[in-house]
Parts: sequence; C-alpha cells; structure tokens
Amino acid sequence: MAHIAKKVKKLATVQLYNLKLLLNGRGLSNFKKRYKLKGELGRGGFGIVYRGVRICDELPVAIKFIDRDQVRNWGKLEDERLPMEICMLARCVNVPGVIKLLDWYSMPQGFLIVMTRPYPCVDLFDFIKSHKKLDEDLTRFLFRQIALTIHDCAQQKVLHRDLKDENIVIDLVSGETSLIDFGAATLLKKNHYTDFQGTRLYCPPEWFLHSMYLGCEAAVWSLGVLLYNMLNGRLPFRNEKEICTSHLLGTLPFYAEVSKSAVDLVNQCLHFEPNKRCTLDTILKHSWIRTPCADWYTLIDRTYQNSSDGEQCSVIGTDHVSKERTESGYTESGADSTSSFSPSTSSSFTARRYRHEPGADISSFEDLIWIIARN
Repeated sequence: MAHIAKKVKKLATVQLYNLKLLLNGRGLSNFKKRYKLKGELGRGGFGIVYRGVRICDELPVAIKFIDRDQVRNWGKLEDERLPMEICMLARCVNVPGVIKLLDWYSMPQGFLIVMTRPYPCVDLFDFIKSHKKLDEDLTRFLFRQIALTIHDCAQQKVLHRDLKDENIVIDLVSGETSLIDFGAATLLKKNHYTDFQGTRLYCPPEWFLHSMYLGCEAAVWSLGVLLYNMLNGRLPFRNEKEICTSHLLGTLPFYAEVSKSAVDLVNQCLHFEPNKRCTLDTILKHSWIRTPCADWYTLIDRTYQNSSDGEQCSVIGTDHVSKERTESGYTESGADSTSSFSPSTSSSFTARRYRHEPGADISSFEDLIWIIARN
C-alpha cells in the first residue's frame, strides 16, 4: 500500500507541476508554438544543444535541453527554482559578447534554454586550427572582446568557469565574439571555490596543488592560456604536471614572432602566484590590448594574403570529430566534414562543440527531444 501511495503522490505532484507550467506560459506547448527544432548541434555532460528557428521571424536559435536529474547547481529566477545556467545567462543578458538568453521552458523531465545563434559562425578552436596560429593583430581584435566580456560578467557577479577556445563563437560576418556554454557558471564570490567543472588544461596550478579555485584569479589564468593558444596555435601546458612546474623552468617558450608587449601580458596572466597575476581590470588597461588595430575585414584579408600556401583555409564543420578533442577526454558523434570559407563567401556553418563525459546517460531525454521536434 505504501508503494501505491507513493506513486499516487508522485503523479499528483507531476499533474500540479504541469498545471503551474500551463498557467505561467513556460510549458512545452508554448515552446512548440514559438520554436521549431532543426537538428543536433552538440552534446555533453551538461545537456544536448539543437539548432532551431523562431517561428514568427525564422530567427536562427540554439535550443539546449538539460535533464532535471543532471542539474548540479540551482538558483532562483522569477520565483522559480532553476538550473544555475539559466540564472547566470539571465544576469548577463545585457553583457556584450555573451550569447543571449531569449527564453526558457520547464517541464517535469527537464529544461529548454533558447538562445541566439550567430550565423554563419565558427568556434575559436576551429578558427585557430584552420590558421595554425593567429596573426597578432587578429588575436588582439578577438581577445580584446573576450577579455571585456569576462570582465563585464564579473561585474554582474557571474563566473563562467569554463573559458576555452571551444566556448568562444566568432560571427564570420562581423567578427564579433560570443561566450557560450554557461553549464559550469556560478555566482562570483570573494572566497575560493572547492569544486571545479571546467577544462583541466585551462585550470590554474592552485587548483591541482591546493584544491583551491579562486574566481577572478582563475579567470585571468584561463585568459592567459587562451591568449597563448591564439598566438602560438598550441596550449602552453600539456598536462597537470607542466601547469604546476613550468614556473621552475623559466619563461614560457613562444613558437611565433610576437611583440614583447604580448609576451608580457601572457606572462602576467600566467603568473604562478594568483595574487601576483594581473587583474581583469589591468588586462583591459594593458598597452598591448589598447594598441589600435584594423577592422575585421581588413584583418581577415591580410590573413589570407599572407597565407604561405595561398590556399583557402579549411574549417571543421559541425559534424567533424576532432582527434585532438577526443584525445583530451571527450568525444563527438558524426562523420568527417570540412567547409572552406573566405572573407568574401563566409560559408554557412556552425562549429560548436559540447563535451560528452564518458558514462553519461543521455538516452533518457534524447527520445523526448525528438518527440518534441516531430510534433
């Protein structure tokens, strides 16, 4: 009898929840009236992302489904208990350079997050790979935007915690960058964090040595790793040991000819002692950041004119499985597919990647999403 009573109580709770969703306009039926799913963009430990369109104006959107049982951190928005990802995106809705939250929907199984989708676009990982390494002026043009976005997020008390090249999307028409995937984001606080959900090769040494993740100091370290990667076409550290011991071996080697000012900024961001790193404010005031640079099209034209082989760069498309990414501990489904683009054509594709953590059970909500898509 107790087992039956428990089932009846659960059913009543679900029915009450569905009624609440119907009344507040955040239910599945309203989502289906406003948006249409087109296909999968990527998946990972934090959810599955689909491309879609807003029905009223055919605006390209990204739609992310998060399984309720997979949510680790919760927050509150509009008197609703919601995944922290939605709450952090809402806090950053007016921050330039953050992917825009358009809408969210809740259902018993999980949550749907609707966001803008730049089109055509490419993620920074693929952009760097297609160029081997980036020209210093082009790097400055992109990095300046990224650093400002991270700074402005901190002003809104938001810490992304998974800053890396794969989580930066570049609009190929305008050159504007967008920070995506707030699945690891949390509220910024003064004391350190004892948990970490991001990417280990972008993580500072104090985490590995002391299990201590400092908010802004860790963000500055990740920016330093990103800047080094853009300038050299490779990460500064291959493993945790190098992250923790590189300061004992002298200055980092550079594999491209860059200015002393650029090297100085990288070294300030990657200082072993967190309290001696530059701050988010001082990054924006650094002489290298403040140096004027050309507009997007001029920079791209120059990049292709200076290409040693004279060929178009090949950019990995949505379904390509990258060997480097797979070897780093995450995988992607799909067949090899490459797309060539130039400043004049700007091929239409999206190259967003999401990490799939081994052993993650995604079958429970995958069928649900495709039922929504078909209906």
